[in-house]
Amino acid sequence: MNLRKACREKRNQLSLEQQFNHAKNASHLLLRSNWLQRPKRIAVYFSQDGELNTEHLIQALWQRNHQVFLPVLKTLRGRHMAFAEYTPQSELAPNQFGILEPQIQNQYHLTGQQLDLVLMPLTCFDLKGNRIGMGGGFYDRTFQFKRGQSDRHNRPKLIGWAHACQQVEQILPEAWDIPLEGLVTEERIYTFK
Repeated sequence: MNLRKACREKRNQLSLEQQFNHAKNASHLLLRSNWLQRPKRIAVYFSQDGELNTEHLIQALWQRNHQVFLPVLKTLRGRHMAFAEYTPQSELAPNQFGILEPQIQNQYHLTGQQLDLVLMPLTCFDLKGNRIGMGGGFYDRTFQFKRGQSDRHNRPKLIGWAHACQQVEQILPEAWDIPLEGLVTEERIYTFK
């Protein structure tokens, strides 16, 4: 069994109560972190398939005056993925994968460089900041500009969002993989160099 499948099965075995508690604990940790001490532009995603839920976090970000953005796949030509602001009033429609996206005009979409912090979905992670995503490569292609940055403080911060059970001992990164700068689970926050 490959790592992606094994980690997806682990997170899907969590009970609804575990899912709820993990999301609440992880949100609490992230909201208290240095990363969110002043209002920022933050990209999140709608969780699915057992991913650590983002619903509680999104509500808390709005209450703290952060701008929340969701990934959009149908955007301006030449972009792999962009980000559309998501507010309580946003109209949503499913993309080609059935994932809801805010319906705003393409010219109002942001690029990855315009965000302060991006929560990255993943199936597995290791303690060196490597991640395995869902296999589409959208995040890795969108954030390729981070590859050449020597200063890890440049925007945006790429932060994994996962259940602790998704940790594996080692992931051998591919040449195109973009590493995480941090990760949040229900148990703790990790910072990677």
